[in-house]
Amino acid sequence: MLFDHFDELNWWAVLVAAAAFFVLGAIWYSNALFGKQYRAAIGAEEGASMQATALVVNAIGWFIAAVALALIAKAIGADNAVDGLVLGLVASFGFIGTNRIVGQFYEGRNTALMRVNAPYNLLGYLLMGVILAVWQ
Repeated sequence: MLFDHFDELNWWAVLVAAAAFFVLGAIWYSNALFGKQYRAAIGAEEGASMQATALVVNAIGWFIAAVALALIAKAIGADNAVDGLVLGLVASFGFIGTNRIVGQFYEGRNTALMRVNAPYNLLGYLLMGVILAVWQ
């Protein structure tokens, strides 16, 4: 059973994978990359800063995602970088991508926001997949 793998997880790898996604977000949404486009897409003012609560929720969210991805990696036997890339690709497109596309069409979500967030999620899941597969 999948939950039997909890005790087999490399919790340091899970923490590092979650932290890597979090740091990628800090870089991705900085003014040096896509921060201005992101703020414009959500209608935030220039110079607006993130609330501490949002950052804590973000960190917890990526930790939960890293645990879930680690469980899947363990269950399927992903143990190298290529396996990790494929796992990240499948998770990103199969779960996140489909969720965002459905939301886009049913809820009329902002396409500018999707253009900023989608590549970030893809890169983040690729990064987490590699970390979790390689660092057993």
